[in-house]
Order: sequence, then C-alpha cells, then structure tokens
Amino acid sequence: MQKGKKGSRVRHATKTEWGVGQLLEDANSQDFHIFFEGAGEKHLDPTAADKLIWVSGAEAESALLDNMHLPADGQSYPICTIAEAKERLLEIYPGGLHGQKMKDHERDYKDRLSALARQWYSPDCLRSALTEGRYTDVVQLAYQLVKCSENNLPASFEKMAFANAVKNHSRPKAFAEAFCAWVLPERPSQAAFDAFAKELDHMECAKWPLLTIYRFLLHPEVDVLIKPTNLANAAKVARFEINYRPKLNWLTYSTVMAFYGYVKQQIADLQPKDMIDVQNFIWCIDPNYGGMV
Repeated sequence: MQKGKKGSRVRHATKTEWGVGQLLEDANSQDFHIFFEGAGEKHLDPTAADKLIWVSGAEAESALLDNMHLPADGQSYPICTIAEAKERLLEIYPGGLHGQKMKDHERDYKDRLSALARQWYSPDCLRSALTEGRYTDVVQLAYQLVKCSENNLPASFEKMAFANAVKNHSRPKAFAEAFCAWVLPERPSQAAFDAFAKELDHMECAKWPLLTIYRFLLHPEVDVLIKPTNLANAAKVARFEINYRPKLNWLTYSTVMAFYGYVKQQIADLQPKDMIDVQNFIWCIDPNYGGMV
C-alpha cells in the first residue's frame, strides 16, 4: 500500500508502547489521523512525519487493526487499551491472573467444571453411547453440565429453558450426533457449529452461553465462552469488531475466537494458562464489570 494512504500502517519511533497504527484518512498537510492499537485514535500534526515509520509485512500485522471497530459518526464511547485493562485487573484482583482472589472468585470453579466436563464427555463415553444407540443418555449428559454450572454460567433463565427442553425433547438421535460432533474435536468446524446450533434452536435454547460452554470447558486451551453482554461491552471499548448478533452464527463465533487470540497474545507477560485466563482478563476491559462474571 502506498505510504500516506488510508489503511497504511505505521509505528511511532518514540512511542513504541503505541504499537502498530493505521491511517484512518489519507495523510494531508494538516495532520495524520491514526488509530494505534495501544493508544487509540491520534491526530498528529505535520511535525510528526519524521517520527512515523511506515511498516508492512510481518511488522505491520495486528489482529486488532484487522478487526477494528470505530464509533459511528456522532457516537462517542470510551476506549480501554490492553495496558489500561492490565491496571484494572490488578486493582480488582491483586496478584493478577494467578493471585488468590482470582482463584477464589473466577478460576477454581471453572476448573472444577472443566474437570467434570472432561470426565462426562470423554471420547470413549460419548462414542460408545452413539454406537449403542443411547441417545437419550447423551441428552441427559449435556444437561448435567448446565445443571451443575455455577456463578451464572450460563444464566439461571438459560438453565431453566434448557431443563424444560430436555424434559420435552423429541429428537435425541439428532441432538446426540450434533452434540458429539461439536464437542469432541480439538478444533471446531462450521458444519458442527451449524448442526448443534440447529438442535439448540429446535429446543428453543439457541443462546450463546449454552452453545459455547461445552467447548470452553472441554478445550480451554483453544476455545471461547460467549457471554454476550460483558463480551460485547469489552470488545466495544477495546475497539475490536466481533460482529455480534444474538442469533447463533459462525461469523460471530470465529471473530470472537480472533478477539480471544488477540488478547492472549497481548497479555503474554501475565502468563495466561489458557482461554479461561483470557476470559477472566477480558471482563476487566468491560467498564461495567466490577469483580464477578
């Protein structure tokens, strides 16, 4: 891309903490309008030209800039950089991701649920149930994790809706096959996502927490939890476009995966163990979050 054109990327020679920036408008004689991943929007006067380093290739890579979300014309809302979120994390949770308060409030109960999920949904257990035609057992096992979940994960109204749907379930074979195809592979596929979303929709339980809780707890090294309100707030102030829609869809899911991946990379110094740690950090980006998910 030609230097000075909208979309071209730069770094500031003396503000390394700002990270990679992207021109939001063609450069002109008045100023440079740039969004920096570590500082937000900046209007720099022409004297800054000598301090801008035009970058490309690997040096210009930025998941945030690739998925940048800016307020629409006339709108204004705060921004929260990763550096600011780190400060907020330490205010809410002294000791950070691995401190005792974080363990007591957020980490330990998710680890307990993760251990239960790995026990109940082992490949041998689920595959033998399918082979033997015990489809209703799979439906009941799927409900077991939702029933035992803690701290509004998922919300009580979602748990109640799922419980009612299980009582009146009419297509256990389709559910069992879609459930196993969704939860068992290490990496998710769109086909499996669509099939399981269809079954939740049939049960009138097509909610993001119910779809994502299984893989989040079974595969915390790679997968994500979508709790819409907190996540949307966090992405909004982080200026990361997650393409959120209430209806279950692969685009939202895949871009949320990108958001988690971006945050994990940016907080490497905090030594996140997995996406559970990343999720705990993301809530600290949300200005409405005060200490419990």
